[in-house]
Amino acid sequence: MNRWAASGAFGVALLLFAGTSSAESALPVQLRWQAPAGCPQEGQVRQKLRDLLGGNAADAAASRLRAEGQIEPVGERFRLTLNIHYDLVNGTRVVLGSSCEDLGGVAAVTLALLFRAEHSSSAPLTARDLGGGSAAVGGDARNSGPDNRASGSEDAATDTSNRKTESENRAADNGALPAASAANADEKFELDEQHRASESHSDASRLRFLLRAPELRADIGVLPEPSYGLGLAAGLQYEAWRFLLSGALWLGQDYEPGPFVGYGAHFGRFSGELSACRSWGFTGFELAPCLQLTLDDVAARGTGVGIASTNPRTAWLSVGAGLQGLWALNSRASLIFGVNGRIATSRPRFVSEGIGEISQVGPAALGVVLGCEWRL
Repeated sequence: MNRWAASGAFGVALLLFAGTSSAESALPVQLRWQAPAGCPQEGQVRQKLRDLLGGNAADAAASRLRAEGQIEPVGERFRLTLNIHYDLVNGTRVVLGSSCEDLGGVAAVTLALLFRAEHSSSAPLTARDLGGGSAAVGGDARNSGPDNRASGSEDAATDTSNRKTESENRAADNGALPAASAANADEKFELDEQHRASESHSDASRLRFLLRAPELRADIGVLPEPSYGLGLAAGLQYEAWRFLLSGALWLGQDYEPGPFVGYGAHFGRFSGELSACRSWGFTGFELAPCLQLTLDDVAARGTGVGIASTNPRTAWLSVGAGLQGLWALNSRASLIFGVNGRIATSRPRFVSEGIGEISQVGPAALGVVLGCEWRL
């Protein structure tokens, strides 16, 4: 068991090192980011921004743009709040969406467009450039009423007219209106195409493969004494849902029903578990209630002089529920702590010839698990 505990500690230390290394990579635009586990994390938004900027990302050191982004769950949807700063000018954009994956792309595209605008004109960015008000993406935009769409169209037309006049005045001073307008149009078209390509793969990106290793487990109520084991789990995550199939190998257990009786039993145990969990995210943390179906397989043999077991192997099902907490170390790794309770559908007895019953499976069991989850 000491070797297993050391393996678990090594895995946790490895995760912490990975999270620290990921956080130290350079940003194309100064960005601070907070999002629930399962949503795009800071490293993913940074990488998306680098992809959008391409070779221009190398000029990021000269950018005066700074931003703080936060994704929060709002009922069944998600809200992105993006606070943008350019020297002493500030602006805020709020976007609602049915998928937090889409909101990470929206933040990257917004910052990329502002970065391009900052470097394509000698005039500084204004509060109108930074602040975009509120918007919706995905299904939320389609649910907007006619009045909202009409009002949005009028505002967009006014904003476009003002921007056109302002751009013409700037270009007239520089004597380069046609070239600047064509270059900006090409850059915006390229960014829009890349964003649409990203959205077309959003459904696929919501489905992730999960691996949990290592898992340190302990429970009481199955065998006469508390049990300790090492587990491994694999499964899928779709948005806030997790479906996992796990297995655990438990330490062997020797049991004597009383002192000086001269007989007892040795138990070897393996268990498998199928679980379905629905998570609710907070900043860097998730809570996930789960339903579980557990199969326990126990091999028992009598111990003592002249003792033999009449039922050497027994299996039974248990049903239960649990609660898991997940602390995100980075976009791909989390620490997990969970508790669960189970009720046995049957209560096998372990007996020996000539002696009778040595032990019986308890009606209920309580377990805990500590481990690492990897999202691939």
